[in-house]
Amino acid sequence: MLVLSRRLNERILLPTVPAAVQVVSIKPGVVRLGIEAPAQVPVLREELRPQPQAHALNGAAEAPGVAEGLAAAAARLSLLRRQLGPAIPPAAAETLRHLEADLQRLQGQAPPPPAARKSPTALVVEDNPNERELLAHFLRGAGLEVGTAGDGLDALDYLHTRPRPDVVLMDMGMPRCDGPTAVRAIRRDPAYAGLKIVAVSGHRADEFDLGVGPAGVDRWFRKPIDPRELLRDVVAELEACRR
Repeated sequence: MLVLSRRLNERILLPTVPAAVQVVSIKPGVVRLGIEAPAQVPVLREELRPQPQAHALNGAAEAPGVAEGLAAAAARLSLLRRQLGPAIPPAAAETLRHLEADLQRLQGQAPPPPAARKSPTALVVEDNPNERELLAHFLRGAGLEVGTAGDGLDALDYLHTRPRPDVVLMDMGMPRCDGPTAVRAIRRDPAYAGLKIVAVSGHRADEFDLGVGPAGVDRWFRKPIDPRELLRDVVAELEACRR
């Protein structure tokens, strides 16, 4: 690790990326950094790095199931019969017939292959573009399909024009249409009955006249969030809905 000392507003250049880091402000226990980098270069806080274990949400086993294995065996047996042709000895033909009968019996007993499970979908509503994209990037890395909205009005427009997501992660303090107003509008619409809404806000829950439960938000996370804890609870909520 290279350790450098910089004064306020002094920059560090990374010319091969290219990118630059500048000290913007210094407070007790906190240093704010400004980072300039091309749009295609992702910049993440370490705690928002995608977690590889989270794609368990998709639920599909990588190894083939019993039904698929039996179907493959039956196809190979049929190919073997064609390759041997009509000149196959009677004893071998009898063995093939028994094998085919055994496979047909096993295929009748085998459970059907599990249907591929659709990836969960989330809508991230956050007026701060950097926070919005960081959280969306983290959730995508965890196997979710993610849409984004810049405030409550954008969120309502998204819900009215796109397929219903499995969960909405809603900031509270936003311009034009804040989180509580958007949540109440969603809860009044029967089309979104049971939609999971998770508040992600720097405000406390008691600052708004908004309940925690089916009539308000299902969970409340106070910023700064632990993304791993947030993901764990969102996954638990979605899995509970699927049972």
